[in-house]
Amino acid sequence: MFKSKLLLVVFSLIATSASAQDIRWKSDKATPGDYVSVEQSQGGLIHHVYAGRKGKDFVLKSYRGAQPAGEPVFVTYLDKDGNYRKWVRADGFEIKYRPHDCTRTLGQCTYKETHSDGTRKKRTRVTEATNDGLAFKEYDEKGAFLFGGRIALDAWGWGGDGTIDGNRGKQKFRLVGRSFDPK
Repeated sequence: MFKSKLLLVVFSLIATSASAQDIRWKSDKATPGDYVSVEQSQGGLIHHVYAGRKGKDFVLKSYRGAQPAGEPVFVTYLDKDGNYRKWVRADGFEIKYRPHDCTRTLGQCTYKETHSDGTRKKRTRVTEATNDGLAFKEYDEKGAFLFGGRIALDAWGWGGDGTIDGNRGKQKFRLVGRSFDPK
């Protein structure tokens, strides 16, 4: 009995380790100017453009409208795996995540948000790899469900098709274009 439980634990760790790379954003493959265009059911067309590195962070600038041009509506600072470290809206409002927002971390992961208006929140995210990307659920500091979803990822870990469902209703995402070939 002990031997079979040990094998199950070892197999689970191997499976988790193998899947960990499946949901990671492959930042080493990104070059400035690479982008994805995603149609959102709540918000319309948005383009996420890789702008390069700033210190340890990888910077994505996000634009609304027909083309990825003009002033970004927000800027996201990511770690090398695609976890958010900071998010800044065009009006200057920002959220810092410590150690990061757990977006690309398998299993249960807890983080803290600090908003520029002084608001502080603690969140727990549970993420699993799926056949084509990831699925997740997020909870507040009391353990109450906030939202969850599924997101398909390409070979480089860029997100595209998916859904998020929570207190603001259901939002659908559809990849409509990209500026690179992730093969």
